[in-house]
Amino acid sequence: MEQYHPCCDNTPSPVVVLQVTNPAFTMLKHATTLTVIGFLLFFLGLVSILLNMVGVDIFFMSWIYELGVAFSFGLRLLMIIVGLILIYLGQTDWEREEI
Repeated sequence: MEQYHPCCDNTPSPVVVLQVTNPAFTMLKHATTLTVIGFLLFFLGLVSILLNMVGVDIFFMSWIYELGVAFSFGLRLLMIIVGLILIYLGQTDWEREEI
């Protein structure tokens, strides 16, 4: 006589389905947003540096100059670099990239 054991019966076990999100697909959904933010940062940083060279500040960015000249220039340069990086990330087709 066979004894019943819960793990050995022949009934199908429930199947667990894991949905894995592809980070490249997530990036594609936000590519336009990344590109626009990148262009804004790049443009504001570049115009801010050029205007600062002639002694003019953009009115909502004038507080940056009060933090110090070197810090101000570094922050504006950082805005340009981060803007370029965001533009690159937004415009790269990650599904066609080989890793």
